[in-house]
Amino acid sequence: MLKFKLLAVLTAFLVAPLTASAQENSNARQAKHMFTTAYNHFYGKKGVTFSYKIDILHLYKEEGQAWYKGDKSKSVYKNTRMWSNGKEKYILREKKGIVEIHDPKVNKKDEKLQMFKFEPDSYNYSVKKEEDGYMVTLTAKPNAKVKMKKIMALLTPGTYYPKKLRIKVSIFWATITFANFQAGGLDDSIFEFPRKEYSNVRIVDER
Repeated sequence: MLKFKLLAVLTAFLVAPLTASAQENSNARQAKHMFTTAYNHFYGKKGVTFSYKIDILHLYKEEGQAWYKGDKSKSVYKNTRMWSNGKEKYILREKKGIVEIHDPKVNKKDEKLQMFKFEPDSYNYSVKKEEDGYMVTLTAKPNAKVKMKKIMALLTPGTYYPKKLRIKVSIFWATITFANFQAGGLDDSIFEFPRKEYSNVRIVDER
């Protein structure tokens, strides 16, 4: 079972901006605009924070909290804490009693993440108004060479904050549910590893 993290999946979406085609109808253009706005929240200059739950076939589950601001990120899940200031990434493994130092750019080269690589022009877009928000659906075009065959994003009206994201990779579905989504108000200091608090923890350099 593939155990992927929210940060990894969202990082895999960092590709060229979405652009509207003249051949698209108004519904498709609206859907693409909504989806673009939604994922731009994650990488905006003001930053964003939210809690999340991941479910893959009810066999793998995870929940935690995450913070993003540009190329900086922080997350708390299970017995793990992560801080990334864009240059260095620190991962605290509470059970092992160690802190690992990683290069934050290495994940982008991870072969496993290629299945989550997002290619905007490889999908047909549509949107439908539902009782609890807008459901934006991306379906892979015929003959499109992408691993993510379908993406369904439930967005909040007005702000287009994500409420739920479902991704179909090959034959399985992965579901990410968001809560307490807030944009802005993040100070860069929260992305720095608080070394003084963990002065007695062993440091392992994995770079």
